Amino acid sequence: MTRARPAGRRRPTWLATSAFPLVLVYLAGIVIVDQATPDYLRLDVYAAVAPVAAAALCTYRQTLVVSAITLTVMVITHGILPERLPAMNRVAAIFGNLLMVGAGIAVALLRRERERLLERVSATGEAAQRALIRELPLHTRQLVVDGFYISAQKDALVGGDIYEAVETPFGTRVTIGDVQGKGLGAIGTGAAVLTAFREAAYHRRSLESAVKAMEEGLYRHYAESARDGDERFVTALVFGTEAAGPSGDPDPFSLSMTLVDCGHVAPYVIGADGTVRELESGEPGLPLGLGELAAGQRRPQHVRLPAGSRVVACTDGVTEARDASGAFYPLAKRLVQWAALPTVELLRRLEADLHAYTGGRMNDDVAVLVLNARPEPYGEAGGARVG
Repeated sequence: MTRARPAGRRRPTWLATSAFPLVLVYLAGIVIVDQATPDYLRLDVYAAVAPVAAAALCTYRQTLVVSAITLTVMVITHGILPERLPAMNRVAAIFGNLLMVGAGIAVALLRRERERLLERVSATGEAAQRALIRELPLHTRQLVVDGFYISAQKDALVGGDIYEAVETPFGTRVTIGDVQGKGLGAIGTGAAVLTAFREAAYHRRSLESAVKAMEEGLYRHYAESARDGDERFVTALVFGTEAAGPSGDPDPFSLSMTLVDCGHVAPYVIGADGTVRELESGEPGLPLGLGELAAGQRRPQHVRLPAGSRVVACTDGVTEARDASGAFYPLAKRLVQWAALPTVELLRRLEADLHAYTGGRMNDDVAVLVLNARPEPYGEAGGARVG
């Protein structure tokens, strides 16, 4: 579902495409009126507005075209045709327009260079953000993890929400989390947790140990940023999967899943029969960064999901989204309505409905993941890719 935005050369915008003919029509109107009125009514100064307007509204090439037409028209109408005009008036008109044409081209050139610089900065920023949050869907030999991400920050791909899915020697490990707060501090905290998760997933067999390593990574981040006083907690869900049960099992299960809840929004399970239920953890643990307040480790929950089941996990940007009246988004109700839809269509409907429900006013980052079991048994999907 998630796709990167193109970072190449920008195409002419709708404004530039629409403004170009309007500027030409304006220039033509000024020339016609100027020729139809007495000589003492000089309108050449208004014609000089055309290249300046083009510089502000049109592309660089369109500005050059408008400037060339303006200068050509002024040379003809004030330099060649009107022999009755004083020479000083003709020179002043052409010279004045020449100055305005030069100013328009200079502004358009500076604007083009600024846009190119912005494109380079945006491309670099997008690459950096994609290194933190990978595009969906993510594939392992056991799972297909699809979803979408909406950053509440304008022109940003990522914010304070995080997710990841990795294939490890111990099975698939998936996490989704929400960093307290917003801004660059939240992104840095999320990066620290994701880095720790990616490392621990490969080297820690138990999910509890991996979660502990994630929290230790967060504490190291605290220590490094202590001078800024920036200590944030992170709510998270961490999933671990095992292989499918024997094919001869009279009650086949597609996934045996372990879940560790670190104070996060509870996920939902959509059954193959269209039923939707909340997957509540027996003892939800404290968010990452607050684990020292509890006596023991966070306890994992083991669940077995029937064949065809899907797990829907999200951040509180979904459950706490509000409409104009202040009512929270009814996620469970929506999932019941769309339970029979394929995952891609369900996600498309959910994303569009969130925008419609909030009127496009997303006050918090949104991350949604749907975990689907792959149809191939573990170890027999040799062509499956990771990421």
